[in-house]
Amino acid sequence: MSKKKSPTLQSLILTLQQYWADQGCVLWQPYHTEVGAGTFNPATFLRVLGPEPWWVAYIEPSIRPTDGRYGENPNRWQHFYQFQVILKPDPGDPQERFLRSLVALRIDPAKHDIRFVEDNWVAPTLGAWGLGWEVWLDGQEITQFTYFQQAGGQALDPVSVEITYGLERILLALQNVDSFVDIRWNEQLSYGDIYLRAEQEHSLYNFEVADVERLRTMYDEFEAEAESCLRANLVLPAHDYVLKCSHTFNLLDARGAVGVTERATLFGRMRDLAQRVAEAYLKHREELGYPWRDRWQFPPSEAMHRDDEVAPPDTPAPFLLEIGTEELPVGDLDSALEQLKHLFEEMLNESKLDHGQIRVMGTPRRLVVYVEELAPSQPEQVLVVKGPPADRAFDGDGNPTAAAEGFARSKDVSVTDLEVREQDGGRYVIAEIRQPGSPAEEVLSEKLPDLIASLAFENPMRWNQTGAAFSRPIRWLLALHGESVVPLGFAGVYTDRTTRLLRFVEPESIKVDSPDAYLSILEEQGIVLNVEHRRSAIKKQITQLAEEIGGEVVDDPILLSEVANLVEKPTVFRGSFDKAYLDLPRQVLVSVMKKHQRAFPVEREGTLLPYFITVRNGGREHLDVVTKGNEHVIQARFADAAYFIDRDLQQPLDSYLPQLDTMVFQTELGSMLDKVERIKRLTTILADDLDLSPEERQIALRAAYLCKADLATQMVVEMTSLQGEMGREYAQRGGEPPEVAEAIFEHHLPRFAGDCLPESRPGWIVGLADRLDTLMGLFAAGLQPTGARDPYAMRRAANGLVQILVSQGIRFDLRKALKQASEGLPFEPRESALEVCLNFIVTRQQTYLLNEGHPYDVIEAVLAEQGHDSFGAERAVREFEQWRNRKDWLEILQAYARCARITRDEEILHELNPKGFVEEGTRALYAALEQVEDSSRAPGSVDDFLTTFLPMIPLINTFFDEVLVMTEDLNLRTNRLALLQRIVALADGVADMSKLEDF
Repeated sequence: MSKKKSPTLQSLILTLQQYWADQGCVLWQPYHTEVGAGTFNPATFLRVLGPEPWWVAYIEPSIRPTDGRYGENPNRWQHFYQFQVILKPDPGDPQERFLRSLVALRIDPAKHDIRFVEDNWVAPTLGAWGLGWEVWLDGQEITQFTYFQQAGGQALDPVSVEITYGLERILLALQNVDSFVDIRWNEQLSYGDIYLRAEQEHSLYNFEVADVERLRTMYDEFEAEAESCLRANLVLPAHDYVLKCSHTFNLLDARGAVGVTERATLFGRMRDLAQRVAEAYLKHREELGYPWRDRWQFPPSEAMHRDDEVAPPDTPAPFLLEIGTEELPVGDLDSALEQLKHLFEEMLNESKLDHGQIRVMGTPRRLVVYVEELAPSQPEQVLVVKGPPADRAFDGDGNPTAAAEGFARSKDVSVTDLEVREQDGGRYVIAEIRQPGSPAEEVLSEKLPDLIASLAFENPMRWNQTGAAFSRPIRWLLALHGESVVPLGFAGVYTDRTTRLLRFVEPESIKVDSPDAYLSILEEQGIVLNVEHRRSAIKKQITQLAEEIGGEVVDDPILLSEVANLVEKPTVFRGSFDKAYLDLPRQVLVSVMKKHQRAFPVEREGTLLPYFITVRNGGREHLDVVTKGNEHVIQARFADAAYFIDRDLQQPLDSYLPQLDTMVFQTELGSMLDKVERIKRLTTILADDLDLSPEERQIALRAAYLCKADLATQMVVEMTSLQGEMGREYAQRGGEPPEVAEAIFEHHLPRFAGDCLPESRPGWIVGLADRLDTLMGLFAAGLQPTGARDPYAMRRAANGLVQILVSQGIRFDLRKALKQASEGLPFEPRESALEVCLNFIVTRQQTYLLNEGHPYDVIEAVLAEQGHDSFGAERAVREFEQWRNRKDWLEILQAYARCARITRDEEILHELNPKGFVEEGTRALYAALEQVEDSSRAPGSVDDFLTTFLPMIPLINTFFDEVLVMTEDLNLRTNRLALLQRIVALADGVADMSKLEDF
């Protein structure tokens, strides 16, 4: 869009106001005090509460002091504009209304790639959260689209739709400019003309001038005023002072004056105030009788009906179910398809509906089940019902009695149809009752709503008055058996014979005659239903585009799966960027392309090229516009990165350490700076225990000191995935020894499954110290993972710990190390914390060994004795597998098992008296035992244990053949048991042999 035709900020605001006013929204005004987002305005925070409808639209200046960059960053200012829309309740088509607003802004959707990409919203201080998306325009995030689920600690009913336009970002795209300062405010003035000076001054105030002590006093005073207002039942003034508390906190945060404990305390105080304001507001509206409840009139929900002239099939026919949704999150799409495959087959089998192959397919906007040759009905059932005894049902002449006639009448059969059969030891009258099977249409109408409701998601949402929950709102349902519509409903949506196609392409919806016609229609539209087919098509196009410029794209299955689940009609395209940006660290460029833009970097022989390849949702029409937009966004992000790195390098890495004191690790465990001190302490201990050389020790301690410093740098704050990468980069550029820089990076390894492992001793020792502190500290605080929830990535930490120890091939006692870690914590750990933490690590070791393909019983046996030693356990498992392959393995195991089985119920360890042995075989076995016990065996070694045990096997067999262990002579019995207990104990510290198969 040319600059002359593109809207100005002024005209953009006017257009949005007019558009949403025409939709029925109240036009509100910006609030009169500082807010961090339009959500804080009472027109949102309070009005989304309670049952009263409320549609509103307003511009909101948003102020976030920590985002200030003195006006030097092109895309990040502490003051910016949002346009806020609230639709309460959901009108049923909020996405379509939003998309039409873009058309009103002179954005032609057919010329652009507009996408809804999962992005959920949480505001802990307000007790508020919601689920939704960020909206992309050719790769540029322009809007946040959210279904509020909770505000002020109150579950919302009805749910509100929040649409938050980022006005500056929209204008960057529309006006094709690179910086806020260049945005045209109107035809005469720029954004920079009006606001640059203010941005510079406020940044200076926020970071350098604001008086910390006065701000603390102001916070306390504002809080006191809020309390006073609440006592007087003045809801809106109380809310005003909560907002002032919030802004004052943000200023204190910008000044770096909020430590961990104080942060948690201030957050808690604000959250408490916000929730009390919400409760007071709700109480006030309830006392008024919710006077706005009937101010907005909405059409009643459509009732389910069968409006179709085509009768259900009377022979097997294909069946199709399409669940049409707003864009599903990437992970939820995969999960739903997996569940549907299992649940649908289970439902059909339980319903006794014969069927052919079941295919499950899906895109971000539809979940599809296609069943070949589904039966028209259930099969007929014959029920055999036992009646009265035969001698009571018929008289001596064989005529039916009143008992027979009554039984026949009760079962609606003729008395002549009754039979006499032998059953349960007697002769009884039997009636066979034939029940026709229910039509498939009837069964599906009843069963499918429950099946849809049973699909489970990690974060399901509500969106309308039905209270139904799903990953994202369901907007249409299509169910066809043959050419007949199967009537069913879910969440206020009912089936017809219409499906929706691609947005912005005519027609956007179309009637469907049959399941096979549906597949043909979508194929003609270029919509690829099969997930694997989408992945393959995308991968093929990526390879072709890379080869055209002599490059290649490194396989990234995770990114490929993600982009395949973001589109219905994939079209791959290649963009370029300024070669000058190749001077930035490689991982910065890669992270920007992959994580922010879902783009694939192109390289040649390991060197990045100034190109990227990504995917649009749509055809090749206007692909040049889409490509240019994505190029603009990527270059802007690279420019941001260059700015961040330049600012970060203006001071040495260690100068960022004080800022770690304001970063919370965990409330009870303190700040990240506190954690650094604990890592240093543990590194010192481990350096001694693992015999580091003086040079390695010095490197490790310096790396431990600096290992978290990059968390405070602008580049890592912007892209947290770069932690470690930027620490290494800044350490190198700051003159740290190369070994220190590498250890800073390596202590993060491995970061994910399949990642590389640390190679230098300082690197992996600092990594051990970090993980030991994390695991022991969090378990001591009672924060072990539950189910799928693992907010502190403790499973990843334990996995990394195990992999490091195994890869380094060292014996390492985790019990001792966890005890050392616990002694550095700022509080006395719970008594069971160390044992629970160790068991958690052992379960991760078990998973690791299973994934490596080792037998479950061997793993269980070894970990029972060596779970505290990851490498020792891994080595023992490998050795056991070799022994199990021997021809004489069962003989070896059974010899040991005979000793173990007869002694396992003994509650005490008997004392052995060698002089009490009377049989030669017993004395020979004892002599062999002494020889084994005196032999040199490596701790935990399966080879050493079994090699020394082998010569004892004939003696053990002879002993059991010739000696009665459980003799009535108590002295003889206990002495023989003591001998066997000593033999069993040879496996102590090696394995619990009783857990082995065939024991």
